[in-house]
Amino acid sequence: MRWKLLVAIFIFFMILSPKSFWEYTTAQINQIYEKLYTKILVSVWNWIKTTEKIWEFLDKKSETADKNLLKILNDLKKENNEKYFSLKMESEKSKIEKQLWKFKVLDNFKNKLLNNSRIINENWVWYWYVYDNYNYFWKDSELNQANLDYNKVDKENDLVGIKDWNVIFVKDYKKYRLIADWIIYWIPGKKEFLETLVNIKHFDKKEENLDKDFIILRALSKRLTEKSQKKEEIIKILYNYILENLKYDEELKEGNYNIFSGIKTFKDKVWVCQWYVELLTLMLAFNNIKAEIIKWDVVNSRDFPKIWHAWIKIDNFYYDPTFDDPLWAKTTKKFEDYYYYKIPRDIFYTNRFDLWKTPEFLKKLTLEQRQTYVDQNIYSLYNKYKDSNLNILNVVKFKKLLWLSAKEEININSVIKKFWFSEIWENWKVEINGKTRYIEKMNYFEINDKNISSVMHQINFKMEDYKIFKIKENSKEKYLISNDYKLR
Repeated sequence: MRWKLLVAIFIFFMILSPKSFWEYTTAQINQIYEKLYTKILVSVWNWIKTTEKIWEFLDKKSETADKNLLKILNDLKKENNEKYFSLKMESEKSKIEKQLWKFKVLDNFKNKLLNNSRIINENWVWYWYVYDNYNYFWKDSELNQANLDYNKVDKENDLVGIKDWNVIFVKDYKKYRLIADWIIYWIPGKKEFLETLVNIKHFDKKEENLDKDFIILRALSKRLTEKSQKKEEIIKILYNYILENLKYDEELKEGNYNIFSGIKTFKDKVWVCQWYVELLTLMLAFNNIKAEIIKWDVVNSRDFPKIWHAWIKIDNFYYDPTFDDPLWAKTTKKFEDYYYYKIPRDIFYTNRFDLWKTPEFLKKLTLEQRQTYVDQNIYSLYNKYKDSNLNILNVVKFKKLLWLSAKEEININSVIKKFWFSEIWENWKVEINGKTRYIEKMNYFEINDKNISSVMHQINFKMEDYKIFKIKENSKEKYLISNDYKLR
């Protein structure tokens, strides 16, 4: 019924319009949105929930909209984004104020911290309060002027707020500039965007204005997608851009906190997983697409459980640009070879867990044991997705082709047994298809039991495009794999 109501209201506004729908001015769009919001609120009875319902409807409608209608839908989304952000901030502010109002003596404090993120807006610029130490009173304490005087609390200069339901007072604090509001006005996930900027300041704590860098990033984000209308096209373009232009930092320098800052490392084109997803999220936001950054454990990572990882959720699908740009890849993958693009949750979470949800027993296993655990998880879902084109299933398909179980590792013998090889003799003589030829030049991988699995991942298990060669060097046999060689 709610969806029918939404559609009816939307059509109602279109029919009433004396002009083409795409000719609405900003003021008229705002008026249409407010009427739409008011109508939906009646049925939903929740301010924030109403904005979520409107976004769902507009997003779904955008999938089939033509170019002109799509622009209006995006304008309505922008109105909805700002409404959602305002309601979230007001809700948080109201809860904190309600606790502060219990104590009359706190009413006339000049500086109040009214949200958990410590962000404030002054003259249309966002700032972040940073402090290390504070004094607090228990939530059931009796607060009066005598208490404040005794603790030398200054109403003009000290910062007052709520932390863990207790009243806190901060004497030593600073405000760091985050960004001008006009740069991020109307973007989805605005609160999360600001909290991402807080993360930057958390590490470097420098007095600097980064607006220019964000303006450049916003312009780039829009320029890359200016010829694209559909959401899926935009996601693909930005995902490709990141993987084609960034390089994972293999040698992290201790104390170099810029690697954790999206906008700081944007110029350097070198980053870690947090920045891959941070950049993608920001660029999506500038294109009016909501994305959520998720952090925690990837259990078959070599760094588990010491170092956490980060990935992205868009709608009901998951993306991991870091894992699609591995250290050992010599060139950027083609789009059709991505493993971690638009993956359903059950498949995506065969090797990872959200914050604090990782089972303790996994932390005691070796990397090989954890990999077997992941392989078994994927095996269990293989039949459900075997007709899909998900590359993340390629290792399972390949193992089944080699008659290997989830517990068995891919090795040279199993690959050779299935695909065989051509032997290279003296002077690079080789017999192929019954004919004797000579190899003039060849680009190849040397494969062995230690690297065979990673090489297979790199070539996306497309053995039909490659050939295996065996060569003797110093009485030792080596195996090479290549799809780039010249014969004469």
